[in-house]
Amino acid sequence: MLQGDLATFPLSELFQWLDQSRRSGIVEIDAGEGAPFWLHVVDRRIVAAARPPSEPTGLGALARWSHAEPAESLWPEACADRIVDLFVAPAGGRFTLVVDAGGFESGVRLDLGLGQMALEGLRRLDEWPELDRRYPSDTAALVAAEGAVAVRPRTPGQRALLEAARRRASIAEARLALALSRAAVLRRIEALRELGLARVEGVSAHPDPVASLVAKAQLLVEARQFDEAGIVFRSLLAADPSDRRVRAILREAEREQVAALYEELSPVAVPVLLAGPASLDGPAARRLGPTDREVAGRLNGAWDVASVALASPLREVETLKALRKLVRLGLVGLRET
Repeated sequence: MLQGDLATFPLSELFQWLDQSRRSGIVEIDAGEGAPFWLHVVDRRIVAAARPPSEPTGLGALARWSHAEPAESLWPEACADRIVDLFVAPAGGRFTLVVDAGGFESGVRLDLGLGQMALEGLRRLDEWPELDRRYPSDTAALVAAEGAVAVRPRTPGQRALLEAARRRASIAEARLALALSRAAVLRRIEALRELGLARVEGVSAHPDPVASLVAKAQLLVEARQFDEAGIVFRSLLAADPSDRRVRAILREAEREQVAALYEELSPVAVPVLLAGPASLDGPAARRLGPTDREVAGRLNGAWDVASVALASPLREVETLKALRKLVRLGLVGLRET
């Protein structure tokens, strides 16, 4: 098994190394947000990838249309989009290469050259700032070309997007209905525009559903309903892990939540299992999940709350939430020093 940090060993270099060394195995990529992604690499080619996540928490229902393409027909393009999006997203995250492909049989079959995808990803990364500026508003409406057009969409994904254009859906609605990142949907819009099948004009009379969700989630943060806001933000990131706006707002919301948790859990108080290890076997402990038990296992009666949060392999906010749950269930007490 080989592990690495994508900040010091960028994805382009990883792909080139896999290509040149003809390595085979499963590459698991955790970019830090959204669902982890894996690729099955065999002799310089990507032969399979993780199946795209299903529509996160019904976000597609916010669009005024739904495509008629079979879900399975869209998977290969969605997987290729996800690979390219990893190049466009902010650098970071980790990767793991394992030789044994057991347990990864449920992916989507692909046939993509590693070198080809590395070049495509770098090309799209170079083009992204200009593409982003070209479409400043996700409320802009997609419009299908009028009259007979000899050219046809080349892929199921393009057909689905053209259907959105025929309904004058906004860019944001197309993103939600197709569960695509902003970068991916703009690349497809450009492809349709170059084929003369669709264009983007004006601003839709309908509000941007993504912006509306973000605004509602920010109201939840202001009301200190951090967990509820986090569900909304993570649903949006599941659909588009590269959305820098949502990532930044989520980080700020988590900082506020950490501050609120430290108001309830004094950072210098020492958490103690009230009945010792037996606390984790009682009736109240049935409500504990793996994260809660991980944190409970690190309570030694000597470390204060801040030290437990620092030593935990979990994110600070997750550690503090688990500790708060243990306290509220009456399993843990806080001893002031």
